[in-house]
Amino acid sequence: MTKTIGFLGAGRMASAMITCLLSRGYKIRVWNRSTEKLAPLIEQGAIACETPADAVENCEFVISFMADDTASRHVWLGDDGALDAIAPGTIAIECSTLSHGFVRELADIMEAQNIPYIDAPVTAVPEQVARGETVFLIGAELAVLERARPILEAVASKIIHFGPAGSGTVYKLMNNLIGAVHIAAVAELVAVAQKAGLDGEQVAQTFINGALASGPATMTLPGMISGNHHEGIHFTTALRAKDASYALQLARELDLTLPVGKAASAVFNHAIAIGFGDLAQSAVIETFKK
Repeated sequence: MTKTIGFLGAGRMASAMITCLLSRGYKIRVWNRSTEKLAPLIEQGAIACETPADAVENCEFVISFMADDTASRHVWLGDDGALDAIAPGTIAIECSTLSHGFVRELADIMEAQNIPYIDAPVTAVPEQVARGETVFLIGAELAVLERARPILEAVASKIIHFGPAGSGTVYKLMNNLIGAVHIAAVAELVAVAQKAGLDGEQVAQTFINGALASGPATMTLPGMISGNHHEGIHFTTALRAKDASYALQLARELDLTLPVGKAASAVFNHAIAIGFGDLAQSAVIETFKK
């Protein structure tokens, strides 16, 4: 295996994907704003780069894994951004969860520069990604997807192609908005159960083993019961709120109103307002305590 991949970002999900790709024999050039996160990746064989532009030089593929539109815009289009140095024909794979509008903007910019673009948000937790169990939600031309398939399959348990660029993001945003609804609803269950004096562990186990359990609810319920929102922070309250906001923005673009999603988004925004944005999503329970 000699293919070189430029990687933009080294957060929890990005680092897990880099670890998996390195274990599969790929060469990785990586840039991250916080350089201390690069140390464990360098130990595994990744090459640290000073700028996004440096990270994509002489690469056949570039993968970006950023937090939001602002960060993605910076690494692609900012000073020393990746598009200053990426060679025509290099496949750009955007794994970040971004707004639909910005994904389409980025796809148009890359098309004008002859950069094949894959809209590839994922659904998984870091441990799954590191094991090669990522689920990719793809928006891309089929021919471009087939060229990138070996890279994606190296870290994937499933690759789902929804259509052209932007369509993967449509599904991802609505998927994450549903997650926000589930978590907010479970927070209401916990708030009522605790106020009524029910045993927290019994409530948690009954719900987890019941018909209404979901992945997001099951993952956040223990933290809600214990009040510990500092452990197992795979996804913060702020990130969930960001995704919910992007989903509601998409709905407005489509002339749709999503009252349930809007209510869940408000719960997460309130949790941020009272200081829990950087903690695990279970912190939304604190909105009912305040």
